[in-house]
Amino acid sequence: MKNDDVESEKERQIHGIAFSELVSYINETRSCDETVSVYKLSDLCKLYTERITCLVADVSSRVNSSRLKDRIVSHFPDLNAYKQGRENILAFKDDIGPALKRVCLEDFDNEFINISKAATFVRKDIFALSSEFKGTFPKECQEASVPQSLLSLVSMIQFGPNIQDRSYSQSTLTIAQLLMYNCTKKQSNRHMKDHEPPVCAYLGIMIHCKTRKRDLVDTFFKLGLSVSYDRVLEISTSMANDACRRYIQEGIVCPTNLLQNVFTSSAVDNIDHNPSSISSKDSFHGTGITFFPTYFGGCSRRFANI
Repeated sequence: MKNDDVESEKERQIHGIAFSELVSYINETRSCDETVSVYKLSDLCKLYTERITCLVADVSSRVNSSRLKDRIVSHFPDLNAYKQGRENILAFKDDIGPALKRVCLEDFDNEFINISKAATFVRKDIFALSSEFKGTFPKECQEASVPQSLLSLVSMIQFGPNIQDRSYSQSTLTIAQLLMYNCTKKQSNRHMKDHEPPVCAYLGIMIHCKTRKRDLVDTFFKLGLSVSYDRVLEISTSMANDACRRYIQEGIVCPTNLLQNVFTSSAVDNIDHNPSSISSKDSFHGTGITFFPTYFGGCSRRFANI
């Protein structure tokens, strides 16, 4: 009996020492200006248990967290306990405001950290995908020129999460392609050919075909909306070389926009310009051939001229 009483008294002393050190820890953290005194009861129980273990006491039985909470609250009259799910939060009355402010700031930090992670993930997919303009605009070339993660991100920014839509709007495809085209690994004004989506090549070629103005094409290029004027000339030269190569191989002149497996009719007519002129510089005589591809199923007709 006497030995049991001695061991029980020694155990109470060790628990008292651990509790006093836990109280000192709370006082020290409360007096520190850089921290806000908000404690999780589970963390305090862990510190309390670890300290008892260091003092070589038998902690085979689990520390009662409710009793420890009551002892702490009784020692600090201005300390309140709040239930948050399964967790108990201990906070001093004067620290509630600063604690809420810190939580708001931490939320903003986490939000921007998540944005940074999303940007890193999408950039990785962008640089892993190669998209170079080959002179044609095949079906679904816009969707194939940008990664799926970028399309999903742009669509969610524009319209919010929508699981029902199975296709992307043209505005989503355009914005995604512009981001793809203007994404670089370093701060540089140079664009890579393997990151050249169809919409940027299409805008540059269309503006050049309609206006023939270099300044206008370069203005769109500086705005990040189209390829440069030099790139437009490079594309047109490549397309002309392909047409010449096809003529040499097949021995006929064929428009590059003429499609296979489409019913096509043609019309031939003479072209005479200023035939009464006595100078060969002012007059011109030639033959014009126009092809009429006919599309069935309600599609409109196209014209291909030679």
